[in-house]
Amino acid sequence: MTANELVTEAEVLHCKWHPGVATALRCYQCDALICAKCASRTPVGYLCPDCRKGNKQRFQQSRPTDYIIAAVVSLVLGWLAGWFLPLSGWFVIFLSPLAGTFTAEAVWRLVGRRHGSALWWIVAGGIVVGGLPMLLLNLGGLLGGRSAWGLLNVLWPVVHIALAVGTATARLRLR
Repeated sequence: MTANELVTEAEVLHCKWHPGVATALRCYQCDALICAKCASRTPVGYLCPDCRKGNKQRFQQSRPTDYIIAAVVSLVLGWLAGWFLPLSGWFVIFLSPLAGTFTAEAVWRLVGRRHGSALWWIVAGGIVVGGLPMLLLNLGGLLGGRSAWGLLNVLWPVVHIALAVGTATARLRLR
């Protein structure tokens, strides 16, 4: 038997979603035939569109109430941290990441450790909105004619918000 005879005798396999496309790829989870257009590459192989949707649904476990809990908790903790931490001066550089971590952990535990793709956005928004009153108060004092030291009073809330949001979002996105 020659090589040409093997090729003609071999069964040509076609994509489950695109029947006109010949392929040799298979989904590693369900073994369905998939073409390059349908395949999603993962660290362990290729996934078909159906298995990919199933994986996304499996990882999206959050409930609507989880987002409400996240908003309330991050707003309250963001307000507390935003009000008191900028008063600590340059210590805000060390304390704000701790506040962001604490906020992320509190939300994560209160929502039952369920993952949601928008959860970190809501926590970030809660921290920002919670930190705004102190920032606006200090900004109003700066515009009211305080000395150049008033600029530091505006800087610390900005540094706090940036560090707390960065830490909380990194913590929640890595879950």
